[in-house]
Amino acid sequence: MEDAVEQLDNLARSVGTCTLCEELVANRLRAVPGGGHPHCSVMVVALHTDPADEQDGGLAGQSLLDGLAEFMPALAESRDKVYVTALVKCVPRSDGAVRGPLPQELDHCYPYLSKELTITTPHYVLTVGEETTHYLLGKLFKDRPSVPGDSLELRVFDNPAFKVVPVATPEELRRRDPKVRNDYTERLRRLAQVMGL
Repeated sequence: MEDAVEQLDNLARSVGTCTLCEELVANRLRAVPGGGHPHCSVMVVALHTDPADEQDGGLAGQSLLDGLAEFMPALAESRDKVYVTALVKCVPRSDGAVRGPLPQELDHCYPYLSKELTITTPHYVLTVGEETTHYLLGKLFKDRPSVPGDSLELRVFDNPAFKVVPVATPEELRRRDPKVRNDYTERLRRLAQVMGL
């Protein structure tokens, strides 16, 4: 049986040659696989690949991880325990402008994320941003564990294999009132301790 590193390398090659979404393929510089520890404690999932990661040859979510580390320094200090990826492995663009991913693009990429979860076997999955959270919870839970309008941030959703914890994007956190942001940062610090980071 292949070890996790070899499985992730094979998956990265599959991601790189995927042509399911014509518009994404026509407008991408490259598809960007996830990366990090092959048997991570924590997986961080972004909505889609960041243009900076696409351009610099980095891994999906690397710039996001750097942004989150501003509020959760333990992520930067424990990168050897973290795997970072995105729901959509390409930067979604139309007419050269970055846009949100379409439902079928999310659905086309979900099998790649599912394989990443199976290979890396994280204990915790941090879903970054509301759209990422709603999509992943909808895929992982038959009966949706939330009510529309409820705040999902920093709630823990138990999946049989791992726990899902939604967090705000770094941009959202930077826009919040300083006191709210400081309280949130403290909650992230405590979360990092619980996750073993």
